[in-house]
Amino acid sequence: HLGFTTKGTNPCGEVPLSPYDSCRLGSINLYPLVDDPFTPDARFNFQKLAKHARIAQRFMDDIVELEEEKVINIIAKINSDPEDTEIKRNELKTWERVLEVLRKGRRTGVGELGLGDALAALGIRFGTPEATKLAEEIQKCIAIHSYKESINLAKERGAFPIWNPDLESPNPFIRRVIVDNFDNKEYKEYVDSGRRNIANISIAPTGSLAILAQTTRSEEHTSELQSRQSI
Repeated sequence: HLGFTTKGTNPCGEVPLSPYDSCRLGSINLYPLVDDPFTPDARFNFQKLAKHARIAQRFMDDIVELEEEKVINIIAKINSDPEDTEIKRNELKTWERVLEVLRKGRRTGVGELGLGDALAALGIRFGTPEATKLAEEIQKCIAIHSYKESINLAKERGAFPIWNPDLESPNPFIRRVIVDNFDNKEYKEYVDSGRRNIANISIAPTGSLAILAQTTRSEEHTSELQSRQSI
């Protein structure tokens, strides 16, 4: 709708995208949010997660700003190239459409990594009902607080240009996140100010990021965590 009808996904398949939209992803490392890991007192700190989700959403909106700057530079470079306008036409049109969609929607993708390590640190076996329940609670916390921060960003910087509460009201996901979890003041702010981003969250493959964060599922690392989990 309004140019945001889903036509495909990004290469890894986790983000449904409209034409010319971008896949912007950022992940919260869950493992450091376990207090007293690998002890009988281990517990997941949802207060920290809520804070990190808000920081991550603000960071991801800054990423949109940086991407806009780079796309503008690409367009300027194409315009300055010596080739004839006809030769440059398709490339220029493509990047102009990318810039248009970026500005209209400001899509972000706050996600997570290190879930397996966090579960191990809590003494919870991956794939069990207890693990599934915790994963649901974690994702719910990220969703609620990333959307609350997107509303704060809209109050500061403006909503994404095509935001319309009437179009969103029937959306079951929006109802689960916003209608069911915001108090009256927060809901009024949402209606009055809108959101900064058309989409906020995404669960992406995080292999490279997990290696950097040292929460990868390598065979050696998995064996170490299983040994510690059994202590």
